[in-house]
Amino acid sequence: MSGVKERVLLIAESKGISKAIFFEGLGFSYANFKGVQKFSALSSDAMIAILTKYNDICPTWLLMGTGEMYRNSNGDERGSLEHSKQRPDDNAIKMDEAMNKVINALELTIRTQEKTILALEKQIGFLEKE
Repeated sequence: MSGVKERVLLIAESKGISKAIFFEGLGFSYANFKGVQKFSALSSDAMIAILTKYNDICPTWLLMGTGEMYRNSNGDERGSLEHSKQRPDDNAIKMDEAMNKVINALELTIRTQEKTILALEKQIGFLEKE
């Protein structure tokens, strides 16, 4: 299955919106969704922005690439043959797994930013001594 950013591009295509207008409306740069950048991670904030603006998009599809792109009129995921064979809990389990991946990625980002902050504080301290 395609990556998250490729699925975001599919949303723009499916909605019939030019990519430039689509990304401008989300406050994103289209450059982050093409070329090599297309294969980099998408932040959870970006995913939330997409799912908030386009609330008809199924979160499981966006995060994991499984199921249908659009929810049905009740706000549920549109049924597919694959989903009709699954236990009702399967989608919840998949969503939990996807959310855990997002949380782990955010925790890693926080740890990285904390290290950067510490390094910058040391540089400030060094510069203040001069």
